[in-house]
Amino acid sequence: MSEPADATSGHDVPPSFADELRRRAAAFRACAETEGRAAGLFAGLDERGLPGMADMRSRSERAVRMLTQVASVNAAQALAYDEMIAAGGPDDARAYVEYEATTRRLLALMPADTLAD
Repeated sequence: MSEPADATSGHDVPPSFADELRRRAAAFRACAETEGRAAGLFAGLDERGLPGMADMRSRSERAVRMLTQVASVNAAQALAYDEMIAAGGPDDARAYVEYEATTRRLLALMPADTLAD
């Protein structure tokens, strides 16, 4: 993550776009872990015969897969952004075209499950 630009200035360096993507990826992974625990709880309630818990477990498991996939895409996007910056940034046409192509490929990996049913 970003470090202070100058320890004596009292100003922090604003996070880069890649830093924000990494933070989002971490947040999605944390949500996936929480949802995974919920799925386990629903499974236990289903075993005890509570109606509707099998469906809740299934929805939670779907949510875990979706959240994990979104986290992975965000993390990969952060790496792609870092690579583009290292290769010359958005002003370098080749670096930007490669970044744009990677972005399109990653967007295609985003989950289509809306969890609405």
